[in-house]
Amino acid sequence: MKHWKQGIVATVLLMGMVMPFGAQAADHQVQPKAGTYTSVPEQENNHHGHHKFRMRMSAHQKMYMTLLAEKYTPSQVAEWQTVLKEREKLITELKAARETSGQEEKVEEKGKAPESADRKEKQGEDTNRRAKMEKFRKVHEEFDTAIETEDAAKIKEVLPKLLEQLKAKNERMAKKLAETKK
Repeated sequence: MKHWKQGIVATVLLMGMVMPFGAQAADHQVQPKAGTYTSVPEQENNHHGHHKFRMRMSAHQKMYMTLLAEKYTPSQVAEWQTVLKEREKLITELKAARETSGQEEKVEEKGKAPESADRKEKQGEDTNRRAKMEKFRKVHEEFDTAIETEDAAKIKEVLPKLLEQLKAKNERMAKKLAETKK
């Protein structure tokens, strides 16, 4: 009986010490009242925050490509920087244009079955798109192998190809931006 009382007393004391910490932790999980400010930024509910890391990666990738250009193709550094800045600007403009123009309606229209004449056009566009994607993959595989093997000559050879692809992608984004603004 004496050991049973000691166990109960120890449990009550332990719970008495732990409960305030649990209550404090629960207070931090509750949403703050309107008009109060916290140091933690609010997250968007669109994608539950899982794209935030990807957004930060673009800054790292931009810096990495700029450093590679400085080291291996110093004559094209300014061109790389302007193309990367243009890409960043186009991405932000596209996001804003899609939000304002009601892109959801256009996505629903794409899901509908196309007419037979449209199918032939779509097939031609699809094969063209696949050829572009294959070319894109090939250049990126060359780049990856050049980086992995640390082959300076190969990196110097591939960087201008990557720059041209980036310029072409910027042109396509500019066309998409013009279409979404219509």
